[in-house]
Amino acid sequence: MSALAYLGGKKISKYDPGTIFDWPIVNKAMEQSIVNVLRERKMSNWDITLEFEKEFARWHGVRYALGHNTGTASLHSAMFGVGLGCGDELICPSITYWASCLQALSLRATVKFVDIDPDTLCIDPSLLEKQISPRTKAVMVVHYAGMPADMDRIMEICRK
Repeated sequence: MSALAYLGGKKISKYDPGTIFDWPIVNKAMEQSIVNVLRERKMSNWDITLEFEKEFARWHGVRYALGHNTGTASLHSAMFGVGLGCGDELICPSITYWASCLQALSLRATVKFVDIDPDTLCIDPSLLEKQISPRTKAVMVVHYAGMPADMDRIMEICRK
């Protein structure tokens, strides 16, 4: 067996993530917005939040939108919204941030991991198709390290 890539072995991906993981990116306008929120001492349900929700809904052509404090909370809400629960499966790529799948466990669903395509670092559609079962309720697609998942193939598989 050869050495792992991070130990000097052969890399399977030709892409270098560079500074893609430098986060958060903060500029002066963002800093000022944060200071304004702190000075107002209103952390939720105030004008700026309501304004954001209305604008977000308008932008997406829907009637309502609900802001969340984190992406993790948004994923939990989405899973709840599709009815993910006990006895259901969520399929998730094998390489992702933990928040992509952890909320499924809080809804008593099972997480099934599918390996990635080494060229895109995203879920491999051909492997995804083999893992779908009658219990599969949702697929968590993650666009990873600046690489987009093959959404055309994934959507075709999920529509079956």
